[in-house]
Amino acid sequence: MELAIGSLLGLAIGAFCRWQDIPSPAPPTPVGALLVVAMSAGFVLAGLFS
Repeated sequence: MELAIGSLLGLAIGAFCRWQDIPSPAPPTPVGALLVVAMSAGFVLAGLFS
């Protein structure tokens, strides 16, 4: 449930930034984007084991 809420919130923030022509808070390079994905996945996995 938390993963779904987090994903929807991320999509909503991205869509809002695009709609308002605000620079995206995410890194603009593929390596930066992968870093965000890796950190999010690590957070979710750590939550499963704690």
